[in-house]
Amino acid sequence: MGSIMPWALVALCFVLGVASRSISDAFVVFVPALQQAFDAHRGSVTLIYSFALLVGGIAAPIAGWIVDRFGLRALTVVGMTATALATASASQATQLWHLYLGMGVVMGFGAATLSGVLSASLLGRWFPSRRLGVALAVAWSASGVGAMATFPLAQYLIASEGWRTAYVVFAVSSAVFIPMLLFLPWARIERGAPGLVRSHAAAARGPTVGEAVRDWPFWALFLSFVLTSIGIFSLVPQSMVYLLERGIEGPYAARALAVAGLLTPLGMIGFSWLADRGGRRLAALLAYTCSIAGVGALALIDGPEDHVLLWLYVLLFGGSMGSRGPMISTLATLRYRGAHFGRIYGLITIGSGVGGFLGAWIGGVLHDLTGGYAAVMVLSVTALVLAAGSLGSEAGARERLGR
Repeated sequence: MGSIMPWALVALCFVLGVASRSISDAFVVFVPALQQAFDAHRGSVTLIYSFALLVGGIAAPIAGWIVDRFGLRALTVVGMTATALATASASQATQLWHLYLGMGVVMGFGAATLSGVLSASLLGRWFPSRRLGVALAVAWSASGVGAMATFPLAQYLIASEGWRTAYVVFAVSSAVFIPMLLFLPWARIERGAPGLVRSHAAAARGPTVGEAVRDWPFWALFLSFVLTSIGIFSLVPQSMVYLLERGIEGPYAARALAVAGLLTPLGMIGFSWLADRGGRRLAALLAYTCSIAGVGALALIDGPEDHVLLWLYVLLFGGSMGSRGPMISTLATLRYRGAHFGRIYGLITIGSGVGGFLGAWIGGVLHDLTGGYAAVMVLSVTALVLAAGSLGSEAGARERLGR
């Protein structure tokens, strides 16, 4: 049991991530149908996804309070209930603000409770530091791998049964996990591996929150999250519609975006491996270069015959899309590990939610104002270039201090 239990819990975190974050990310496939159903501007629809990203970032302290006060059972049940309620309410929406509340606020909260806070709180009890990174990487990969199923499924259901039925299916898929979560052996799970929790409790004090926020490295990591999220999410929510407007068929476009999601976890592992062996600054700059080149490939797509450009976008942008998260997490851990790390890292990760909100919202507004995608892509590239400078500075500083 000792060898099976840790990886069974990794699988649990992975499945819950698919049933929450992957369903939330599938919103990009719903954008054309929702825009038509509610006769809304693009910016008004993508703002829903912006709220989900924003809440997903700023709700992490609330998720942490739930797990500290009530335990892992409460955190998982609350998170999965929120996910099921969000998609169920979306299927009954008659006005756009219903989706803001359901798929924006409630879904964002559900994703926050079932992602980073859950994985770190749960797996940290079962894996020593030399193995924890791999375990967390597998759990975090749920969003990208899950997209392989949720994106094509959403596209098929929307085309055949309508977007309301698609959300009903997603609601049921999430709800079936709730009874299982209620009856898992949480007392045994929360005890963790023998001696491991005691070892973590003896960690050094480390910098305080006040000490951290007064220095540039904190803001370099925070801005890296903000700017990277703006660069990614100004484009991602509109990618499906962009491809459709270029004459690419819906099922083919959905499959391509699903493959991009599958490449995301591979990029997380690959670029992190390079960072450990080839230099953290080199890995960061290479990841941003790939993302920027991917945006360029997308911009050059002019019609359904441009298969090479489409798959270059999938490879370059999809393969690097999630790579900065583990890099930022690693750099934050190396600099701030200690008794106050959780609070410091929680503040840093707020940047991800804020950047995602601003990126998705401003990207939609820019499309509405200009009637095209050039301004959106300029925003994406500019944010990624600035993020490369921010993260590259801290990665270079870490190399000078020693890995």
